[in-house]
Amino acid sequence: MSPIKNGGLVVFMAVISLPGFAQEKELLPKQPTLTDYLRVGIAGNPGLRFQYERHQAALEQIPQAKSLPDPKIMASSFVRDIQTRTGPQRGQLAVGQTFPWFGKLRLRGEIASKEAQAIYHLYENSLLSLHRDISLAYYDYAYLAKATEITEKIITLLERLEPSVKEKVRVGNDLASLLRLQVEIGKNRDVLQALKKERQRQSSAMSALLGRRDGRSLPWIKLEESKDLPAGRVKLVEALFKGNPELKAIEMRIAKAEKAVKLSNLSPIPDPTIGVNYFDTGSALNPGTPGSGDDPWGVTLSFRIPLWFGKYKAEKKQALANHRAAEAILTDRQNTLIAELERALEDFQEADERIALYTKTLLPAARQAVEVSEESYKANRSTILDVIDSDRTLLELEKTYWRAVANRHSSHVRLKALVGKRQE
Repeated sequence: MSPIKNGGLVVFMAVISLPGFAQEKELLPKQPTLTDYLRVGIAGNPGLRFQYERHQAALEQIPQAKSLPDPKIMASSFVRDIQTRTGPQRGQLAVGQTFPWFGKLRLRGEIASKEAQAIYHLYENSLLSLHRDISLAYYDYAYLAKATEITEKIITLLERLEPSVKEKVRVGNDLASLLRLQVEIGKNRDVLQALKKERQRQSSAMSALLGRRDGRSLPWIKLEESKDLPAGRVKLVEALFKGNPELKAIEMRIAKAEKAVKLSNLSPIPDPTIGVNYFDTGSALNPGTPGSGDDPWGVTLSFRIPLWFGKYKAEKKQALANHRAAEAILTDRQNTLIAELERALEDFQEADERIALYTKTLLPAARQAVEVSEESYKANRSTILDVIDSDRTLLELEKTYWRAVANRHSSHVRLKALVGKRQE
């Protein structure tokens, strides 16, 4: 991202150029990564294109604001000639150019420039939000893939027990164990079916972010653990104030309001209009008259009369109120974003602690309990209910663990978005 000069004011251009937007449809590889999804989303998302074009339009407002008003030309043809000593005046041509008072054009250009920069930061915020939303959808979809995998695994384990249970029923054991096992298999198959339907819903939502309409399910994503750690709260708040594009946009609006206040102070000063008048004159009745047929011309200087002072007073009050409003919304958004940052940081820490607990304690114990219960059942020291309960417990713990992994990723994504950092 490089700045460009525009009339002496720095105006930031967009991160991606216009040809980067879906000139050709971006395709996902067979095993897409988060980077692939972000690339396709940036190229195809129409909402981002809208913000980009808004910024382009705002840039074009700057030269318009800094330009002089159009000159005026007036031509008159007298119905009845005006007789003068040097001859009849038959018509008049007048040209005039208004020149805004010193500083007005510069301030108008600066106001347009600040607005363009504010819109650029809003575009940046949209780009950042798209990164965040795609990343959050990515990790939710990755968790869904892991939950589906775990459910399929537990169905396989339960089906593996079925021949053994049937054999025990055949030799005289209670039929209730077999029925309970089959009910449990059926319940998990129902869960699996619900997960498959959820896959289609999440695929559709993610495809909308990518600007796609093909209706096909996206390929499964592998959810992996991450050891990335965010900075502490103090540094994160500092980074929020420094890097959040929404706050930057509001700061540009404050700067714009300050320029508008200065411009309102100059509004009562009239803008001079300099003109030239030319009269088309015929020959005098007496050809010997000195100056006969000469076309007179003159230079004019005119000002408007700033008579209605109430209008200018209201204009200044309006500018001051807009400035105060911009400062108030900045403080409000800072407070709101700090609260969002603290929630995201707490969610990250909670997920991190849960991952450590499950990794070191709960999952190893649950896996051992499954092995023990299966061996005990085979040796007729426990019932099939014990096996099912231990399998169900392991399933729920594994799902909770991977949910915590996905939540850790998601919290980190939200933290990075708040401080103005995009996903990689």
